[in-house]
Amino acid sequence: MNIHDYPLLLEELKNKMEQPLPSKEALKMMFPNIKGLPESLPENVRLSAVMVLLYIKDEQWHLLTIRRTMDGNAHSGQISFPGGRYESQDADFLATALRETFEEVGIEPDKITPLGALSPVYIVVSNYNVYPFLGYWDASSPLIISTNEVHEVLEIPLSTLFSEETKKQAEVVTPIQPNIKRKVNAYHLEDNIIIWGATAIIIAELELLLRQSNH
Repeated sequence: MNIHDYPLLLEELKNKMEQPLPSKEALKMMFPNIKGLPESLPENVRLSAVMVLLYIKDEQWHLLTIRRTMDGNAHSGQISFPGGRYESQDADFLATALRETFEEVGIEPDKITPLGALSPVYIVVSNYNVYPFLGYWDASSPLIISTNEVHEVLEIPLSTLFSEETKKQAEVVTPIQPNIKRKVNAYHLEDNIIIWGATAIIIAELELLLRQSNH
């Protein structure tokens, strides 16, 4: 990906997200033994949205992720994207993602250029259907972290994230099922940073889209 061609790349990504997305391929990358998501969601499903932010730092493309605080909830301590639960005052799921991103890391909505929606991911363990949105952040303002929700911010170069060396199996547990170990495909980075689950599926779909790009 040529940094200097970024307007063309972003426009290409925007166009690709108006076409059928590689959601099945992304799921297979990270959970090859799962046939697919349920055909219908539970009536009591909870709705949420996250913002998948691309930006340029030190002449490299980066992805903004966060590690959630250890609060005992289903996803505490895990690597995720800024985002959270849909609220009735939100105009749509994109509004949810933008609002939650501002609340968690202090990026104002007008600093983000939305590019489109990635495929929703249903998380069985917490009964959330997550709607991810891809956006370009101009990185013109410092992050303001909500320490109640965010333990740390992880700014990951795409060249590192999408390296073949990062793709490994890992044994993971969730806080609400600490006695159950799962072996999953994951993005395994330095300092024992393991990205798995819904976040990994979303990243895999983004990786597939970018690998299809000519830039």
